Amino acid sequence: MENKQKFYLKCKKCGHRIDTFQEWFTVKQHCPKCACPQADVIYLESMENLRELVADKNATLKNVWHYFKFLPLLNSENVVSFGGEGVVPINHWEFLEEYAKQRYNIHIKVYAHRNDLHRATGTFKDLAGTVVASVLKENNVKQYVAASTGNIGTAYSCYLAKAGISATVFIPDSSIKAQESEISSFGQTVVRTKGDYAFAKTVAKNFADKHNIILTGGNFDPMRIEAKKTMVYEWLRVLPEFPTVFMQAISGGSGPLGIAKAAAELNGLGFFSKMPRFILPQPHRCAPMVEAWEKAKLENFPEGWENNYPVYDNPQTTIRTLATGNPTAYPALAPVVKLSGGEIISCVEEKTFDVTRYIAYKCGVRIGPAAAITVVGFFQALREKQIVDGDVVMLNIGEGVGRSPEYVEQLAYTSQTVDNVDDCKLIDRKIYEQQLLKEIDSI
Repeated sequence: MENKQKFYLKCKKCGHRIDTFQEWFTVKQHCPKCACPQADVIYLESMENLRELVADKNATLKNVWHYFKFLPLLNSENVVSFGGEGVVPINHWEFLEEYAKQRYNIHIKVYAHRNDLHRATGTFKDLAGTVVASVLKENNVKQYVAASTGNIGTAYSCYLAKAGISATVFIPDSSIKAQESEISSFGQTVVRTKGDYAFAKTVAKNFADKHNIILTGGNFDPMRIEAKKTMVYEWLRVLPEFPTVFMQAISGGSGPLGIAKAAAELNGLGFFSKMPRFILPQPHRCAPMVEAWEKAKLENFPEGWENNYPVYDNPQTTIRTLATGNPTAYPALAPVVKLSGGEIISCVEEKTFDVTRYIAYKCGVRIGPAAAITVVGFFQALREKQIVDGDVVMLNIGEGVGRSPEYVEQLAYTSQTVDNVDDCKLIDRKIYEQQLLKEIDSI
């Protein structure tokens, strides 16, 4: 081991110390003192030493393990990577800045964290995949169980396969066949359950208990949160200014929880003045966190408000990767949103098509439906004045359009069907931009 005293885990509720991930797995990823399922990874290395890692703005990094000192792995020989995780480009989307200036007379900066460019599965989940697989490999884990609406199951299956670890992935009945096939293609076991995502999680837990196998810790998983926090490190390394607003479509919310973890680690060290405001969209057909948030706001956040949230049975959202009807992460996520001065908002699912077309038209980037909900939320937040003059907005683009083949089929909007050449119309593509802007303005 490179450093046996590199880190430990600390229970978020009672502060009990768990020395290693091996011990954490042995106690079934719950504090042995108070049974809390949440723990922070605490590093013995001073966070001041992050400065040297973010100093070279022009460095071309191999992957997120550039930040090895502040990731929960002892031996770098155990890294499982396909390359590029966490160090993908952050695009400057000036066309959205121009839109905000023309429509609302505000001057903002807009960046897109292009997690859709990860090499393994082309999703935000690859960031978690490399860290989780590496930690499991280091701790000699041979079997792993996960429940997923699609993307996390695909990423884990891919990385665990490279690590030589067998995965059993439970998916809800609504998951598309393409995701089931992709998980299976890595030689991992797929179990399609006859129910929604909440039911899939229940069956996965029972299966893990029956066979005494480690079950993914979900959105509270400290391995996953450690992976997601590195987004902040990349902002510090790459950007000329630190974001004041972070936007990401949420199903569970490990991304914002990771950012909050990084903000807590770096608090008071002068890396940035404050944590970004979280503006977190959900699709309108599956928005239990939005419902809970709006109720809490209306009641002026009474004591215990964060524990009051609805559960949607078998939500019928068209964006299946966001189909979490039982938002068990809400009690941890919502206070972080409140602390940041942010919002949880509901966005009309059908508007994702217009947004995906508009992004592709303006910059050639094709985003998937979950990422498109993020951008729908951006336009909505502009209209509702949740984004203001001077803001620096970071959009988490968590997936490419290739993740959803059935979504791609619905994006066509410029086609002509003809019997002969005389029926063909010669069209300047600028006319399409006007059509798209009309739809965008209606968000």
